[in-house]
Amino acid sequence: MSNVEQEADNSKRNSEVSDIVLKNQQMIQQMVLATMIQQKRKVKDSAVGLTISKDDVIISIGRNCEKQP
Repeated sequence: MSNVEQEADNSKRNSEVSDIVLKNQQMIQQMVLATMIQQKRKVKDSAVGLTISKDDVIISIGRNCEKQP
């Protein structure tokens, strides 16, 4: 095999490897983004849950105050 053919093979192989690396990086970025979105939703859901709990406590305190003579 001549040097030109070897260089062409190496170039093709490097290109294929670069494509694989790029696809892996894109897949990792998508996974990280999906994880971040899930975490953000969990935090948002937790905050909503805390708000509801806080309101329930305030309502309960108000009802208890009304019941006392």
